[in-house]
This record gives sequence, structure tokens and C-alpha cells, in this order.
Amino acid sequence: MSLGLFNLFKLIPSLVLAVFLLISCKVYAEQANNTAINNGNFSQFVANVEKLQGQNLNQAFLKLDAQRSQLANLSVKNQLIFYRLLAEVYVEQAQYQKSKEVATQGISLAMTLASSDIVTAELLYARGFAVESLGNYQAARQDYLNGIEIADSLNDKKIVAMGLTNLGALDYLTEQFEHSLTMFNDALAIAKKLNDDELSGFVYSELGILYSLISQEDKSLIYYQKSYEHYLKAGKTFYAYNTLSNMASNHAASERYEEAIPLFKEVIDHAEQIGNDELISSAYSGMAWAQAKQKDSDPEASYHYMLLASQYAENAQQADFPIAHALDKGYLFKELGKTQEALESMLKAEQLLKQYNNHKQKMVSTISQLNVLYLKAELYHQLKEHKQAYLAQEQFLTIALALPEKSNFEEVEDLRMRYESEQADIEKKILEHQESVQTLKLSEAKSDAENRQLFSTTFAIVVLVLAWLLVKTLKGQKKLLIASRTDELTGVTNRRRLIELGEKFVKRAWLNKQPFSLIVLDIDDFKEINDSLGHKVGDQTLQQVAQVGQQLVGDKGVFGRLGGEEFIVLLPVTTIASAIELAELLRLTISRMQWAHNEIEKVTVSVGIASTVSSEIHGFDQLLQRADRLMYQAKRQGKNKVCSSE
Repeated sequence: MSLGLFNLFKLIPSLVLAVFLLISCKVYAEQANNTAINNGNFSQFVANVEKLQGQNLNQAFLKLDAQRSQLANLSVKNQLIFYRLLAEVYVEQAQYQKSKEVATQGISLAMTLASSDIVTAELLYARGFAVESLGNYQAARQDYLNGIEIADSLNDKKIVAMGLTNLGALDYLTEQFEHSLTMFNDALAIAKKLNDDELSGFVYSELGILYSLISQEDKSLIYYQKSYEHYLKAGKTFYAYNTLSNMASNHAASERYEEAIPLFKEVIDHAEQIGNDELISSAYSGMAWAQAKQKDSDPEASYHYMLLASQYAENAQQADFPIAHALDKGYLFKELGKTQEALESMLKAEQLLKQYNNHKQKMVSTISQLNVLYLKAELYHQLKEHKQAYLAQEQFLTIALALPEKSNFEEVEDLRMRYESEQADIEKKILEHQESVQTLKLSEAKSDAENRQLFSTTFAIVVLVLAWLLVKTLKGQKKLLIASRTDELTGVTNRRRLIELGEKFVKRAWLNKQPFSLIVLDIDDFKEINDSLGHKVGDQTLQQVAQVGQQLVGDKGVFGRLGGEEFIVLLPVTTIASAIELAELLRLTISRMQWAHNEIEKVTVSVGIASTVSSEIHGFDQLLQRADRLMYQAKRQGKNKVCSSE
């Protein structure tokens, strides 16, 4: 044996020892990283999980799951926090049934405590969201209300605001859009006061969804952008991606497909990090439609993306998600000319809809049913199954005529627009058919013509009835509602609606112990403008003042015309100091305005401000009288002034 080889053999024991030490160190490091949780290290454990929760849901879940067996080592309060974290992660992963079970365990444990704990409120919110997603809106509302009550008793403003936001989301799901907006505005006021990015991101995201539902896509996009920025600042990457998906859908709804595609792609690229099958499925569906509808359409990519969306949709637990996906898939495949596959998706949606028998969401079921019937009629018509098409149209018409007056206007309007957009193509097909029938043998043509005529006639009736029913009735109702709340001359909120809202705001202010302020402003020497320049100029002056007032108040409150030359501003959750600042801005802006008529050199207003902070004021009428008296005091002091009760 050579000396070199001998020396190598001498080194083997040392090498083995070194390798053993390295392995031992690695094992020790992993064990240290996975140290069993106890009350001493629990705070650090929670901080680590919450950090992962905002960045990688799967890792957050694995960290929690690895420590479940150690729950007995924790105090009751720390066990509650563990249950809260796990319930939230399950919600964020769209595992709603598991979230409900875990949250319920935590809430049961919380009942053993001698006093309320804020974690109980958070557990109630987690369970509320889970049961809401599973279709039980009534149980969700009760959980949210119970959570708010606990948070309010403990004076935790952030948790109160989160509860208000949850309630607002539930309100828009049940078409209570006005109440939803009130909840969000109350929550946003708290978020701004606390300067909390996570809370602000949450509220702005829900505002974006609300404005999207009422077809104000531009405003919706602004709120989504704000939400996205706040979530990134807060380190809540998962929620930022959720908002990014909403932004992409907003662009797609406005036919800005080139802007939607990169946003959908960014969400899809982080699918593993996001860990929410429903969100990823929605992103793939959105991408599929964008690929089909963009200027340089890519049908193959569109088809591929929708198949991927279906894979993720299989695990969805949200009550109506599978129905919505099956319909979305059916409509896309119809668009791509894949009629048979579209039919399979439609039949699946129809089957799922039969299982979805929840009277609490009756309108959701009705709209889905109308979508199914419309798609069924179209597909059977393409397959020349005219009798089936006729039956589907007949069912559609029966349901459409039975819609309640207060139906979901936007959804039904969307169906109507879809009919109108395709009506020209359908009429063309009918004409082509009539021409082709003449070349067929009489015996074959007779049966076919009867079937087609039956379908065509029924379809024409449906279109006409829908045009009359939905355009005249539903659209008319919407215009009537707007007209009943709007001042005809100026276009701002009218007296009747102002008083109605004012009474609501005052009651809520006293109930929630929050400030509510009221501004009354009256145009100085308005009679002289009317007398010297005529009522036309006077009307234009009122319109210009109303326009400026509306712009300056924005979403801070409600600007409206009380009557004559008198306007008021309703300011929920606003201190009198903030109201004074706004009043001075209104006064100065109006006094410095350039007027359309050279005869008017300057227009000024006198302003009075009152607030519920005054203990002797308990009703809106009293508050209005107080502000009115202060406005006249401003006139007596020389006009173009602001007087307040401060």
C-alpha cells in the first residue's frame, strides 16, 4: 500500500465524524425551527404565521398544522389565537367547511372565559365569512353582529370596522346597495383615523366590488388600485393578488383586454403562493375570455385556460361558485364554436342548480336559471333541436315575466343586452333558413319549417316582451327611483331624500356615539340676481353652485338642495372641526368662481354648521333648525361668512 493511500485511510474516521457533525447540526437546526409551541414562545410563533399568512398561505398552513398536537400546552387565550389563525387560513384557502368547524371549536372554548376577548370577535368573523360562502347569509349576519358587539364593548375600533365591512359585503350580496355603502363609509372613516393599511385595503377592496356591481367601473377601478397599494404596504401579498384579479376583471369588463391579460397572468404565475383554488380558477377563466375577446384572438389559448380553470374549480366550496363556473365555461365554449362541450357545461350547471335550493339566495338562483335557459335555447337551436330550444325559451319567458319588481336590475339588464346584441344575427339566420327551405323537398320541409317557425316566433316574442318588460319596467323603475331622490333643476339630492338620510345619520350617530355634522349654505342676495338678470340666469347660478358643491363634498358626505337658494351637506362620522374646514372651502371656492354671465361679478354664500355633539340636539329637524339659525347669523354679520355651534 502506498503512503498516500495509507494516509487517506487514516483520514476516514475524521471525515466520518465531520459528516456526522454536519448532519447533526442540520437536524438540530430543523428541530429548533420546529420547536413545540408553548406559552413562552407563542408570540413569536404567531408573528411568524401572520407573516407567512400574508405571503404564502400553504406555508402558513403547514406551520400551523405541524403544531396542532401541542394545543394542550397553551393557555385558553393562546388556544383561541391558534384557532383564529387556522380558521382564517382555511378561509383564505377557500376551505370554508373546515374554517367553520375550527372557528366553532374556538368560539365554544371562548364561552368558558369569564369575560369577552377580542379574539372571539375575530373567530366570529371567520366563521361568518365561512358560512356566508357556504350559502347561509342569515347565520353569517348574526356572527358579524355578535362580533361587532364584542369589539365595541372592548373599544377595538379596527375590529369594529372589519365587522362593518363584512356586513356591508353581505348587504351588496343581498342587493341592499345603499346600506352597503353606508357600512363601508363608516368603516373607511375608522381606517383613515387609525391609519391602518390592512384595514384600508380591506374596505377599499369591498368598495371596488360594490361599485362594480352597480356598473360604475371607473370608480371601482380607483378603489381597487387603492386597495392594492394599501395591501402591499401592509405586507398582505395574498390579499393584494386577490385585488389584482378584481382589477383584471374590471379591465376585461370594459373591454381593455390588453391591460387585463398581464394582471391575470401575474395572479396565475403565483398560484402556488396564493393557495386559493377559487381565486386561481377565476383568474384562469378571466384569462380565457380575454384571449378569446382581444383584438388578436387566440381560441386555442382560450380553450386551454378554461380547462385549467375547471381543474381548480373542482375543489371550490363556495355555494354558487360551481354553477357560475359551469355557465362561464358553457358560454365561452359556445363563443369558440365548441357546441357539444358547451352543452355538457350547460347541463352540468342545470344539475348543480337543482341542488342549489337556498331560499335565502332566491335571486341568485333565479338569475342563474335564466342564464341556463338562455344558453340552453341557443345551443339547442345550433344543434337544430328546435323543440328543445322552444321549451327553453318558453321557460325563460315564464320566469322573466314573474320577476319581482325589486329584482337585481344589473343582472337582468345584462341578459336583456345579450339578447339585443344577438338579435340581428338570429334574424339573419331565420332569413337564411326561409331561403333554404324553398330548395328542400316539400315532405321534409314541412316538418322542419314548422319547428323552426315555432322557435323563431317564440324567440321574437321573447325579445319583444323582454324589450318592453325589462327596458320599460326595470329601467323605468330605476329612473323613477333616481328622479324621486334628485332635484330636477340642479341634479343633486333633493329635500325629501336629504331629510330621509339625515334622520338615518342622526340615529346612527347617537347609537354608535359618533359625530354627525350638518352644513347649511344659502346664496347671498339671490333675489337680486333673479330680479335684475332673470330667472334663467338664477337657475344657471343654482346649477353652478350645486356642481361645485357636489365636486368638493365628493364621497365625504351628501350634498343636496333643500329648496330655493338653500343647500345642505350631510356629513356622517365627521367632527364639527372637519365640517368647518369643508364649509370654508365651499365658501371660498364659490366666492372666487368665474361665472358664465359677465353681469355676475361675484356670488357668495352664508354658512351655518351644527353637530350632534350638542347635547340638546336629539333629532335631525332640531339639527337643521340650529344650522339654519347659524346661517342667518352669518348673514347678519355681513354675509359671505361661516358660523358654527363650536
